[in-house]
Amino acid sequence: MAGPATILREIHRLRKNARDLQNEIERLPRLLKAQQGRITKQEEGVREAQDVLKKAKLASHEKESELKSMQQLMAKHEKQLSEATSKKEYDALKVEIADDKKKSQQIEDKILEAMVAVEEKSGQIPLAEKAVAQAKVEYADYEKSSQARLADLKEQLAKVQQAIKDVETTLPSDILPVYQRQVGARGEDAMAAVQNRTCMACYTEITAQAYNDLMLSQFIICKSCGRVLYLPE
Repeated sequence: MAGPATILREIHRLRKNARDLQNEIERLPRLLKAQQGRITKQEEGVREAQDVLKKAKLASHEKESELKSMQQLMAKHEKQLSEATSKKEYDALKVEIADDKKKSQQIEDKILEAMVAVEEKSGQIPLAEKAVAQAKVEYADYEKSSQARLADLKEQLAKVQQAIKDVETTLPSDILPVYQRQVGARGEDAMAAVQNRTCMACYTEITAQAYNDLMLSQFIICKSCGRVLYLPE
């Protein structure tokens, strides 16, 4: 029959396995949420691009209206120029027309910038929408695989937890209460291996007598950190 220290070594292995499985179970929903967050972020990118496109089109339309008004004003000045009756009036209208042309050119440049922005955003939106669609497909696939993975992890965890219970029943009745108190307070961290006569939890050297007792698979507690000790296999 295995001694307490040997039983504790197996319990510690099983409890660490159970902890790892539980961590993985808790991690899956976080990963799924991160995938959902990726979709949300990409959808926001599409909406932002659509908003920028809308503003660019509006700006282009406003500048076109402004250019039309400026062209009408320039036509008015040119008509007045042809009807000028004095050199002073003629020269003043020439200055006005030159200024009209300069302003018209500036407006045309703004229209060109707006058109480039419209073309750029118009090209980006389909790509952004495609990225959203792809992210949704990947999310659906990941969600499906996660459900299967989650079911498998829970099944594994249930088996390990049952194995822990089965092994715990083999502990001697005189040390069971101490073990239960330790595990109740620290979980899998209630136990620690000993290597080179050193507790691997607190790195304190144990006595030669304690080490000899462990060699005989006796129940030993670290006097420094209070953990239940065992020797590695």
